[in-house]
Amino acid sequence: MTKLICPECQRENEGERIYCHSCGARLDRSGLATRKDAPEGTKQAHQRLQRMFDPHRGRLRKMFFAVCKLILSACLASVILQMVMPLDLPPPPKVLGLAPQINFDLEKANLYHHPVQLQYAQDQVDAYLAYTLKSKKSSLDKPGLSFQRAMVGLGEGTCTITVERALFGYSLYQRTSYQVSLAGGKIAASNKACWIGRLPIHPAIMRYSDLLFADVWSALSRERKLVAQMGGIELHDGSVILTARQ
Repeated sequence: MTKLICPECQRENEGERIYCHSCGARLDRSGLATRKDAPEGTKQAHQRLQRMFDPHRGRLRKMFFAVCKLILSACLASVILQMVMPLDLPPPPKVLGLAPQINFDLEKANLYHHPVQLQYAQDQVDAYLAYTLKSKKSSLDKPGLSFQRAMVGLGEGTCTITVERALFGYSLYQRTSYQVSLAGGKIAASNKACWIGRLPIHPAIMRYSDLLFADVWSALSRERKLVAQMGGIELHDGSVILTARQ
């Protein structure tokens, strides 16, 4: 059988090859037309094809794809685990007597500009949310998802909203964090972070995070309008101060 010698690395290559099996250089096939070789036997042809297809290369390819599948499976499992892991949250607030009537306080402050300032602790806001959203639970429940509670986390200039839902008894959490400020005499809130469970949401899709809270915002539409009518807001660790317009 005719062999082609590579001009670069001097490796012998099968006559069917165009490029060198070793270095990839183009082979000189000009002399093949004048050569006549003895007929090739079946065994020789089988050995030549085995060398051409290189079974070692096939095993490496299979191993590469197996490793890729393993890495992708591990990444997917990690994402799901981050989404379903429970958060370290305080227990639901225990409301002793009547819950804080924050909505009535806001209406009074907007209508009569008195009291000038309203101050609430974080647990008071959580107690109000628990009391208010309890009566609207039917509109917050989804097929397979049962609404459990909503709570706030107050920090310096930030407000984080956490919603807990239950999927067949297992708690799932959604969180979104807002930077709250006063701009042009109006209270403005800009989304700065969002999570599903412990999994952070990419900034490119963060602007759609309000869709996860659309039912909660709808249930609290009255309170949101009343807060927007106030003249100022200050957020501190564990408390909020609202100032009426003068």
